[in-house]
Amino acid sequence: MIITAPAKLNLFLHITGRRDDGYHLLDSLFVFTKLSDVINIAPNTCISLSIDGPFSAAISAEKIEHNLIYQAALLLQKKLKVTHGANIHLTKNIPVGAGLGGGSADAAAVLKALIEFWNISCSMETLLELGLSLGADVPACIVGKPAMVSGVGEIIHPIILPSRLHVLLVNPRQVLSTRAIFEKYKRDDTPFSAQKINADFSTKEAFFAFLSATKNDLDRAAFALLPTLPQLLTELRKQPDCQLARMTGSGPTCFALFPNHAAATAAKHAIFQRYPDYWSVVTMFHVEH
Repeated sequence: MIITAPAKLNLFLHITGRRDDGYHLLDSLFVFTKLSDVINIAPNTCISLSIDGPFSAAISAEKIEHNLIYQAALLLQKKLKVTHGANIHLTKNIPVGAGLGGGSADAAAVLKALIEFWNISCSMETLLELGLSLGADVPACIVGKPAMVSGVGEIIHPIILPSRLHVLLVNPRQVLSTRAIFEKYKRDDTPFSAQKINADFSTKEAFFAFLSATKNDLDRAAFALLPTLPQLLTELRKQPDCQLARMTGSGPTCFALFPNHAAATAAKHAIFQRYPDYWSVVTMFHVEH
């Protein structure tokens, strides 16, 4: 069985509060791209994991117990009392520690695939609960559709986007720890944002008008830890036909939205001239049917 795990983007990310247990409450618009990790699942007597791909080096050295794919498979196996194993092979195409939710997407994809692979029954409610126990982004990745997400990631309202925009992703080939970003955010005592309630996605104009009134509340923390990011965003916003440029998640990957492939590709070439050592790719929004 071969499946894909698409990278996610936070088109905006507002921190709206903090629970007593320390978890932050968020308000965000999740979308998914055609940039994906690829996962191959084959029969095995136990759970095993192997990794290759352009970004495999960042996670190949870690203990298997720390990998979200392995954790997800074991969690499902234990929860549903499955006696089968699985040989899982990951081709890592999504940068690691990049704000693209690659680990969460991988875990979500494996949870959904193993239900079919092991021929077992599992309600969506149980699946989402398992996902949330693995990470805040995992439930939205399980749903796999553009969605307004709130709470600690468990409140998910799928939406229909007005168009499939083209996306330029740029990463400075540096890792930003999500934990470090949130610790910096907390130390800065940044005021919480009000929750976005009135979201209008009926037309492309309404969609961008809505996004223009939003932001990424983790920008300040990320910029402090990686001071080159503001200039990268400035360069992206200068590109012809750029409709929105922003950092996704806890960074450091930045994205720019364009109306067509040609404009996105032209911007990629321009950014390469300015930042030849940066990773970049042109992709599109992915919609799971």
